[in-house]
Amino acid sequence: MGEQEDVVAELMKLPSVSEKCCIGMYLLGIRSVEDLKDKNPDEMYAALQQRTDFYAEPCMHTMLKIAVGMAKKGIVKE
Repeated sequence: MGEQEDVVAELMKLPSVSEKCCIGMYLLGIRSVEDLKDKNPDEMYAALQQRTDFYAEPCMHTMLKIAVGMAKKGIVKE
């Protein structure tokens, strides 16, 4: 597997977060669950909406909030 696939697989350990959302986080430079702990989901969603190579559905905003919250709490699926 390549770096993107490895990172997406790691990020998908966050409950209720889709593969596409994890790809979006990868495109924003997120490389681990730890990287999410100090991120602002509103800013992340706005940055994804500005990209021309990625479509951020409205529900992705909610998934980013969940991802950041789970990362802060240390909740991941094994």
